[in-house]
Amino acid sequence: MEDSTKYIRLKQLRKESKITQEQLAQYLNVDQSMITKLENGTRSLNVTLIEKICDLFGCSDSYLMGEDDSYIPLNFAFRSNGIQAEDLQGIAAINKIVINIRYMNEMIGDSL
Repeated sequence: MEDSTKYIRLKQLRKESKITQEQLAQYLNVDQSMITKLENGTRSLNVTLIEKICDLFGCSDSYLMGEDDSYIPLNFAFRSNGIQAEDLQGIAAINKIVINIRYMNEMIGDSL
């Protein structure tokens, strides 16, 4: 898949979740201009950012990086324009739990 897919997917995930660049920047603890650069492909994602982004949006790193097209959104309803970084951290923690449960269920299902 094309290298720019990861940047397109980052922007797509952010927009579908109705999160602003500023909100995502606060959650990732980076400057808002960094989000613009990431979405434009002028800066690269590091491992820490990839992990935090995947936790927030409930996707795999292979999906984010454009290596895999399978993605089942975890559908959180964002009802406030005032979402803070702490709120996004809580959502990311819940998503991580859900992803781990999905993985464990797949493993159990495969062994039966």
